[in-house]
Amino acid sequence: MQRIEKKVNFFKRNLNYIFSVSWLLMGLAFYLNSDSGRYLVSSLYGISGILYAFLAYKQRGRNTEYLAWDDEKLVVARLHQKPKTYHFTPEINIHLSNYNLIIKAPRATGDMIELKGFTEEDLDLLREKFADPVFANNA
Repeated sequence: MQRIEKKVNFFKRNLNYIFSVSWLLMGLAFYLNSDSGRYLVSSLYGISGILYAFLAYKQRGRNTEYLAWDDEKLVVARLHQKPKTYHFTPEINIHLSNYNLIIKAPRATGDMIELKGFTEEDLDLLREKFADPVFANNA
């Protein structure tokens, strides 16, 4: 299966970890520096930090954006989302433009992927596969 990955910066890739540490540190700072009501507010900050840590743990494999394909299917993975799989059937229409890859599928389940962020070599691989009129005229 061929796969191309989009370059994702550090802050987008580790957003949930950053929020988790930030909330936990704010809770700790509020607990140490406040006089009244510190237990309630600092514990709420701590709970938020723990929830973000749990979210980061659950989504640990979803911190990349990529397109992968073989002869039977196309897999689209967005940042912090579950990958979507599109099987090449006559109902699926794939159009490749200069800036987007557009997937038209029945029941409004298609997708549009922005190609900004992929390297030129990766885009050449994508053009080899999906610039063919067979994929554009399936609808």
